[in-house]
Amino acid sequence: MKETTPMTAFLTPEQSAKYAEFQEFAAANVEPFAGEWDRAQKIPDAAVSLLGQAGYLGAGIPFDYGGKGWDVVTFGLLNEALGRSDSAFTGVLTVQAMVSTVLLKWGTDEQRRKWLPPLAKGELIGAFALTEPGRGSDIQSLATEFKLSSGGAGLILTGEKKWISCGQFAGVFLVFGKLDQRPLACLVPRNSNGLEIKPIQDLMGFRAAGLAQLRFNDVSIPAENVIGKPGFGLSHVAPIGLQFGRISTACSALGLLRGCFEESTSYAASRMIGGNRVGELGMIQSLIARMGADLEAARLLCWSACRAEDDHVPETFTKTFIAKYFTSRAAVHAASDAVQIRGASGCHESSPTARYYRGAKIMEIIEGTTQVHEVILGKGFVHEAVRRGLARRHEASH
Repeated sequence: MKETTPMTAFLTPEQSAKYAEFQEFAAANVEPFAGEWDRAQKIPDAAVSLLGQAGYLGAGIPFDYGGKGWDVVTFGLLNEALGRSDSAFTGVLTVQAMVSTVLLKWGTDEQRRKWLPPLAKGELIGAFALTEPGRGSDIQSLATEFKLSSGGAGLILTGEKKWISCGQFAGVFLVFGKLDQRPLACLVPRNSNGLEIKPIQDLMGFRAAGLAQLRFNDVSIPAENVIGKPGFGLSHVAPIGLQFGRISTACSALGLLRGCFEESTSYAASRMIGGNRVGELGMIQSLIARMGADLEAARLLCWSACRAEDDHVPETFTKTFIAKYFTSRAAVHAASDAVQIRGASGCHESSPTARYYRGAKIMEIIEGTTQVHEVILGKGFVHEAVRRGLARRHEASH
């Protein structure tokens, strides 16, 4: 089995070629440095610039705005390839896609012309500022507040955001708050007067992802920076970004899962104990069997979700939720088993499995916790069963 080769039957030749390119990029520019970045709790500016130079930060942005115009499957392959090397680094792709897709869907022509080209080239890094201290997944209870300025030509922003990926180095923030209790989204440049940025360090995983806490002290926002209409911030604007956040995270978790599988099988095939390979032990084979089966299932789910997004089918939302839910949980199991297979050496930072173990758990939290996914999916499955039952009774009565 060639673990680094995806299911070519499900990919076009162009997508397969891109995937090979992405893996080469990760092997040369990410894998050798991921441990160093993790220890330093920082991704070097030069590494982020390489993403921009390769065009990867504009993966889904149309050609007209300087992007690559790639389909979502290709975007997923990019996240998987980079996630194999470093989940924190892949976070840059995630938030960049979240901000750019919101602009593509809800931005005005002027906003798209102004913001998308620098985002596509990596000259500007975006951040998705939704989560607030003490509120977590309860996005409906936003305390961040917009008020009309005294002249009525703009807005004044006050409030706090926390756990914002790439917040330490982002050049623009897509901020969500409320204007007279109506959810609203707007772009806030980093150099805005009254914006304070406090780095968050010493995370369990994702240490190099540049998380930050933001404080807005009467920040003036020009009217042209508002995205969408008042009242649409949480119902229309945020879901677009969150959808791509889940796709990116699911595919990044798939890459981490693949990393666990490849590291484990390689170790099991080469480590000798008493003249026998570790991989010949039944207990090790059981762990690897589950890991390999989960990897194949996760691949199918992730590519199915990406293709559904490309095809704009009604099931896209559910497919993406399932992919993110299953793959993030499978990555946690795989990382735990990968450490177990290696024993003491798997607990040391010299092995990537230690970093995988710490990073995998974050996958179950970002872009919606596992429990939030269970509530939404469970409710959806029950409602669908009710709908089918009502439909059958209606057909029977006629």
